Amino acid sequence: MRYKWLKGIVFGLGLLAASVTQAEVKEGKDYKLLSPARQVEVPGKIEVIEFFWYGCPHCKTIEPFVDTWAKKLPKDVNFRRVHVVWQGRNDIEAHAKLFAALQAMGQDARLQNAIFKAVQQDRIELRRESTLFDWLKKQGVDVNQFKSHYGSFTGNIALKKMEQTTQNYGIDGVPVFVVNGKYMTSPAILGKEDATLTRVLDELIAKERPAAAGKKKKK
Repeated sequence: MRYKWLKGIVFGLGLLAASVTQAEVKEGKDYKLLSPARQVEVPGKIEVIEFFWYGCPHCKTIEPFVDTWAKKLPKDVNFRRVHVVWQGRNDIEAHAKLFAALQAMGQDARLQNAIFKAVQQDRIELRRESTLFDWLKKQGVDVNQFKSHYGSFTGNIALKKMEQTTQNYGIDGVPVFVVNGKYMTSPAILGKEDATLTRVLDELIAKERPAAAGKKKKK
């Protein structure tokens, strides 16, 4: 009996701690509210978008935390990365072109941190095709398959979509994360480049879960 009593108290305290943690996430302090809310890509799932650029040092710093977090996400969350494309920035577009080709091959997540390291730490110019193809081969990528996607018609469509998404969300700096088209957060907003970001993302996801469950019941 005593064990069950103690177990009940521990369980209750756990629920209380979880509710307190979620209550700590505040608009203006931890996130900005987007108005109007943007439409998610996969209806019925809670969407998290990471806007980034391979040449951004802040993106490189936060990426290991994001990578670890993304591997443990529940099935009701759709996490996707969007490489920003800004008009007139050919240097950024070249990196986005690389990302689009790798994404088409399903290799983008595997090479995410490696590309950040190559671009920013090792100073490898991946925007130069001969250098890029040689580097990809060393990473175990089928270069011929990569070439079929790189700069292809579908690749250009993907680039255009990334540009439109960047504009639609009003992204003027990176890294930025958007939860379910409603909540925007970033290391700049939080003032930290560590696991604080993924904690806030988890709490924003939890904030959206009851609404997502309600929509499923109505169907």
